[in-house]
Amino acid sequence: EALKPTVIKGLYEVVTERGIIYYASEAECLVAGDIITKQGINITQQRRREILLARVKAIPLDKALKVGSGRHTVIEFTDPNCAYCRRAFQAMEKIGDMTRYVFFYPLSEASADKVKHILCADDRIGAYKDAFSGELDNKYLDPCEKEEVKTMMEFHREQGKKLGLEGTPFFIIDGKIVAGADIPLIEKLLTTPLGK
Repeated sequence: EALKPTVIKGLYEVVTERGIIYYASEAECLVAGDIITKQGINITQQRRREILLARVKAIPLDKALKVGSGRHTVIEFTDPNCAYCRRAFQAMEKIGDMTRYVFFYPLSEASADKVKHILCADDRIGAYKDAFSGELDNKYLDPCEKEEVKTMMEFHREQGKKLGLEGTPFFIIDGKIVAGADIPLIEKLLTTPLGK
């Protein structure tokens, strides 16, 4: 995707779909790993975050399930059967004051069935809340084979793949990345006044 010089002479950053590697031009070889300064700053990690946020900006939010209309903006990749996703859901429900753009990233067939149920529902937000509060567990879900739902599910999955996701939940809260259900960090970001 991109090639540019690093702070180390003769070493170039190579951005691929899967991440960052380096090319040493004089030795004509690839180098895998992180560059860390003597001050302990992980330059590679910083670049990964910058690249990830740039990719997030390219995601069309109108294709997500929009929940709420609060001041904080949350872009969320989630799985309705993931216990950590449910914990994060419960914490966010208590806080409120956010606009959530939910992309589904089911990691099992059972999760995919729940996502289909949510996207087929007349009240998608209600079905979403039911799924993440456990109301749909052990219930028979009518099979949904609408082509538009299959297309939307595939689109959501593709967006997650573009970000390199391997698990859920994953959040971008007001431009800050939260990988996993780090409830204290989620609460801090959502209770901090915007711009601080």
